[in-house]
Amino acid sequence: MTKIVIIDSQIAGISGDMLLSSLIDVGANKKKVIDSIYACQNYFKEAKIRNVDFLKTTSHGISCTKFLFDYSDSAHSRAGSVVYKAISACSDSLHLSKVAKSFVLNSLKRIILAESKIHGSSYASVQLHEVSTIDTAADLIGTAVALDNLNLLSRRFYSTDVAVGNGLLEFSHGFVPNPGNAILEILNGSNILLVPGKLDGELTTPTGASMLISLDSEHISQYPPIIPEKIGNGGGQKEGRNVANILRVVIGNSNSELDQDLEIIYELETNVDDVTGEVIGNMIDVLYENNAKDVTVLHAISKKSRPSFVIKVLSDKASKDSLIQILLSETGSLGCRVNEINRIIVPRSFITLPISIQNRKFEVKVKVSKSINGSINTMKPESDDIKKISRTLKMPYKKIYDTVHHELIRKYK
Repeated sequence: MTKIVIIDSQIAGISGDMLLSSLIDVGANKKKVIDSIYACQNYFKEAKIRNVDFLKTTSHGISCTKFLFDYSDSAHSRAGSVVYKAISACSDSLHLSKVAKSFVLNSLKRIILAESKIHGSSYASVQLHEVSTIDTAADLIGTAVALDNLNLLSRRFYSTDVAVGNGLLEFSHGFVPNPGNAILEILNGSNILLVPGKLDGELTTPTGASMLISLDSEHISQYPPIIPEKIGNGGGQKEGRNVANILRVVIGNSNSELDQDLEIIYELETNVDDVTGEVIGNMIDVLYENNAKDVTVLHAISKKSRPSFVIKVLSDKASKDSLIQILLSETGSLGCRVNEINRIIVPRSFITLPISIQNRKFEVKVKVSKSINGSINTMKPESDDIKKISRTLKMPYKKIYDTVHHELIRKYK
């Protein structure tokens, strides 16, 4: 089974302290994390930590863990490069694993790059304000230690929609709409969907967003198949009405005992009732030429009993937008339904089968899928290779296919 981790921030968003608290709640070594946070003050000379603790509490009746961090920091801003050097040195002093240190520094880089773009400053000179204090270091270092302690950094992460809140935010440069510019820059280009959530104010912080991206979290609109093993709730610092301010982390196993992978794909669907078969045929060719995974055309009866077609196209995220445009332009349809769906796929590989037919030698590409114990489940010759041999020898396609299939059975079964 494959170990997976779901970060569920669709209700109350994600901040650094909430993610860290959820990992403590799920079972990370509390003392080890606290010791690592105290080490941060050795590299932030203007800061003094008075107390660090994680307390078990509740939020609207739901048990959770909250991060208590009592500190003073007389520096109201620091250069991004200074913060980076301090946190990098602290990571080295704690002998963080290579992957844990990479997680810390990649998260910090995302924050610095976002701020440099927002303020039009270079990466080396940009000044950090809210994210320059020692609490950012505590969130990053503490979370890395907790993830490493739970052996999660090599696992597959999924993220639900991310709640960002509503209203206006006041920070060092005045008022801005929520979500703030830093959140938008950090999540720009990711596959994460931003939603308002159920609480007012800022729900997602730059530190929380940057860590979510650094974990290479794959967006989900619904939970993938999972057998829950551990559940952690990290409480936030504010309380709303009629909703728990909690970030939930679920650790578990995929429910497949076979050697299968979960893939998130998009189903694009439209109905048309005023196109010819030639238009449909050309559309299918163009869609496949532009990386459609699959195209299905179904006959249907639409309003006023008109004969129509239902067109379904499967696409990955990278090709989705371009395939939508092709689908609409090639059919003249006025709309397209888009569904994000989970697909279980069996890993496959390819072999090349040398074969002799009528004293002539050919090579046929064959798609092979195997079970978890290594035995072959299916073998399928590529149709283009069969077609090429058929035309070369001027023999029926079926006869060539049967010959190739017989040779596969002889050699591999």
